Amino acid sequence: MASILTSTFPATHGAKNDASRLPQTLDTLGEVYQGAGFQTASFIANGYVSRAFGFDQGWNHYTNYIREQKSTEAENVFGEAIEWMEEHHDDDRMFVYIQTIDPHVPYDPPDEYLHQYDSRTDYTGQVQNRRTHLLLEDAKKNPPQVTFDASDRRRLEALYDGEVSYHDAQLAHFMEKMDEMGLTENTIFVITSDHGEEFDDHGSWGHGHSIFQELIQVPLIVRWPGVTQPGSRVPQVVSTMDVGPTILEATGVDVPDSYEGRSLMGFLRGAPPPGPYVAFSDFQENRRVIRGGDWKLILRSSLTYVLFDLEADPGERNELNGRDNPIAMRYLRVMSGQQLGASDRTRWLQGGGEAVRHAQEAGEMNEEVCRQLVALGYMDCLQQFPGAI
Repeated sequence: MASILTSTFPATHGAKNDASRLPQTLDTLGEVYQGAGFQTASFIANGYVSRAFGFDQGWNHYTNYIREQKSTEAENVFGEAIEWMEEHHDDDRMFVYIQTIDPHVPYDPPDEYLHQYDSRTDYTGQVQNRRTHLLLEDAKKNPPQVTFDASDRRRLEALYDGEVSYHDAQLAHFMEKMDEMGLTENTIFVITSDHGEEFDDHGSWGHGHSIFQELIQVPLIVRWPGVTQPGSRVPQVVSTMDVGPTILEATGVDVPDSYEGRSLMGFLRGAPPPGPYVAFSDFQENRRVIRGGDWKLILRSSLTYVLFDLEADPGERNELNGRDNPIAMRYLRVMSGQQLGASDRTRWLQGGGEAVRHAQEAGEMNEEVCRQLVALGYMDCLQQFPGAI
């Protein structure tokens, strides 16, 4: 979320671990829009994207449902967002950031949505809705402290799918309300996600532990009436870091020089911009991913690598030898080296300029914050506050 809201690489913003705080020296999208005269509002249901970790910058209205101990259900989050928009849409341009968290542990959808995927009323297995975050954490351990049989897996997947469907229904209701206010035709919608979930795809569960596609390939949907073509799809690889420059350009607001993503406006208008289409992902300090086309290279801190052909092997089951795929290997290595070695990541393809590094800041971690994060399945803080569980 730090990269999405500041359009900077993790190496630049430095907010990489559970105790990191978003540096105050960065320009968030909220701050940029606020400076351009927009009314800005955030409705955030993720405990990490909070004031404790520096994400309260640039909002006329700021709400974090976890920190304020309010209901995080999408119905409540979207409902409050609509109420705020009803008060402000007549007089001002608005930038509204809504981060829901329903498709996230603990998986606990309303029964009507669970039963769409698992109608059993006699299930007596170990999967309990409100304990799914603890179960998945134990299932991820090596060796696993929890294993799931076929019945358990069916229930887990149904709970997750039920969460997604419940959220979709609330999003649809939100958009209907916007239509009633007459906002649909002059609003740019951007829908994306910070990560996916693993359901034993590569021998583990949940998220936060690997960089396979089920976790890092997320939706990016843009609806812009009169500009984007309904149903069109961009085949090139892009990054969620590109969201900020795209919507700023689309709304006529200058993109800060510090932003390291690039605008996708050319794609939206049917004229892809020139240049290589690659995207980068970092996992802490020990794994780095670069994807170009259907090729994916994972570089490890041990100086080893893994190469995948996602077109032939979308499940990432077959590790390839770079010597047998020299063109793909050379391309990805050159792009990665160019980006890593750039003195200015805002122009990493051209080089030059002076690198900007933001001083790392520590977040506000205490036992209560840790307890709220554990409720969402983030367990790292338990090493410091073991009593928070």
